Amino acid sequence: MNHDQKREAIILAAEKRFAHFTVSKTTMAEIARDLGISKPLLYYYFPDKLNLYAAVINNIISRQQQLDASGFVPDEDPLKHIIVYLKKRKDFILQYYNIVEFVKTAIEKSPDELKSIFNAARVSEFKNVKTIFNKGKKSGVLTMKDVTATTELFLNCLEGLRHILLQQNGGTIFPGKEAFELIFTKEKEFATIFLKGLMT
Repeated sequence: MNHDQKREAIILAAEKRFAHFTVSKTTMAEIARDLGISKPLLYYYFPDKLNLYAAVINNIISRQQQLDASGFVPDEDPLKHIIVYLKKRKDFILQYYNIVEFVKTAIEKSPDELKSIFNAARVSEFKNVKTIFNKGKKSGVLTMKDVTATTELFLNCLEGLRHILLQQNGGTIFPGKEAFELIFTKEKEFATIFLKGLMT
């Protein structure tokens, strides 16, 4: 294996162990053992677990974005498509829950490590929602003056809604799995009200 292949093998092995045992309960020694390599070699590629965690998060987000992009054809009904999109987001979080729930700890310990990854994820989300709104406007289903500003408003409102729901959930930054179903229900209610207000 060349350098890039070894690095990718380490990321995939870490993802598998993180997903099964959680990030906090996984050690670098266990990942090295899974791969049959020495700890010094693992540390050659990733100086610490946070660095490896950032690579895993980047990998799963990139993989999801590629899947979204390959099949991203906006539905004729923008409301239906937004709800499908929000459900995909929720399903993604639940699928990788044991990995994603470590984000709060990782950001507190190494904010710069993850900042660019999450900024790229936000850009991708903005692009996808704007594509849905654009199609709705072009087809005459939605009426809006500025698609970019409307997309920004929609996503900001969603973020605010999630923040309020998390505060009501005891102030936790990352809720239990069951709370995501409630959040998704509220997101659907909000999206329905918001988009129906834009329909002609």
